[in-house]
Amino acid sequence: MEVEMKDIAVWLVMISMMSFATRYVYMIWKHKIKPALSTWMIFLIGTGLSLITYAIAEKHDFRSGILNTMDVLSVTTVLVATILWGNRKMLFRRFEKWYLIAAAGIVAYGIISGDAWHTNIFTQGLITLGYLPTIQKLVVEKKNSESFGAWAFGILSGIIALYPALKNGNSLATLYASRTVVVVAITISVMAYYQFRHQDRADPTAPRQG
Repeated sequence: MEVEMKDIAVWLVMISMMSFATRYVYMIWKHKIKPALSTWMIFLIGTGLSLITYAIAEKHDFRSGILNTMDVLSVTTVLVATILWGNRKMLFRRFEKWYLIAAAGIVAYGIISGDAWHTNIFTQGLITLGYLPTIQKLVVEKKNSESFGAWAFGILSGIIALYPALKNGNSLATLYASRTVVVVAITISVMAYYQFRHQDRADPTAPRQG
């Protein structure tokens, strides 16, 4: 039964992440959101580097680390959709340039030290920083331009992915899933704040809840 529950959790993560990617691609196709190509490029670098170092450190235990695997696939899908139907301009902002420099530094550390475990930890920190441009964009524009449906699938995937990670005592997979839940929850909170704030300003006579 325990093995079956883990398999179910793995499949649920796969379905949830595919739903996230499908929803996000649909929004891009309909021109409801316009993600920056550079943003998803650095996400692919971060998640890809994380998956490589994870596979080395944890002896290719992709089932426990299913979230990282699906992250790479979903980010690649969104990146391709952005190239096809979104903003194709590859303009790296200052933060993204520093991000790429940090990624190169992490790669150099991994090659020199041969320490895949700590390299993965550094990479997960880098992925966390990769969310800052999205949050900054929301704060600067003071309105929500992201899809709640897509991000909801992201946090759901993180929660489900904790089961196979914890069941096998896989610390890197557990950290990856936990970090995803926390960071996505923060992002959704900022989205919700500006979504409801924008609605209140658009209709000042609307009754407030609280």
